[in-house]
Amino acid sequence: MMAARVIAVMSPKGGVGKTTVSINLAASIAEIGRRVLLIDANLETSHVAVHMGMVGYAKALEDVLNGSVNVKEAIYQTANENLFILPSRVFKKESDLNAKYKLVNLFHQIKKVKDDYDFIILDSRPSYDLEFVKLVEGIEVIIVTAPEITSILEARKMNEELKRYGVRIMGLVLNRVNKRVRNAIDKDEARKMMDVKAIWEVPEDYTVLEALRRGMPAVYTDKRTLFSKAFKTLSRDLSAK
Repeated sequence: MMAARVIAVMSPKGGVGKTTVSINLAASIAEIGRRVLLIDANLETSHVAVHMGMVGYAKALEDVLNGSVNVKEAIYQTANENLFILPSRVFKKESDLNAKYKLVNLFHQIKKVKDDYDFIILDSRPSYDLEFVKLVEGIEVIIVTAPEITSILEARKMNEELKRYGVRIMGLVLNRVNKRVRNAIDKDEARKMMDVKAIWEVPEDYTVLEALRRGMPAVYTDKRTLFSKAFKTLSRDLSAK
């Protein structure tokens, strides 16, 4: 097995569905037989474990960053034999408070497990804080945005800043696309506004809420939906690169 490709799913602001994209992308890649580690690197609002229905896990990314456990001790296999999770804690301990300042050292932990997976997906926190991202060797980035002008303008700024650091941008995900909404930005308009290689549209789908209540990726609830098909396309496109 070659060393994993590391893909950070990023957004300049919250509320655009970045975590939903991270989880369903990881799940879709695992579905096509690739071994995937999903890391919840959003230490301030950590929700990956909630989306995956994980409860009662004792060890988390905060413990790894604080040096109290080995990174492999905090990785959990999911119901899909190809999908693994390194969660952050939803309800923080007092000892977790300093972990966010040590996130910049995450690249050290990624090096320890890169040979165990085909893909490592990072769900990052919404921000322009790119310090830990630019330190990960060979990292690739997908930027998630809502299909509205201010969100895309912020994504454009993030795209330009990442390029200045020499980070490879895989493309843009237009999330929660609703074709019935007038004046929403479509793929062609987004392409004119941003210099990216690829743009993927993910339709708005209320099965995401159902999946959250069930603690599973939405792509597992119904593989026939346009939402699931969009992630199937995205995962295959990324796997082919």
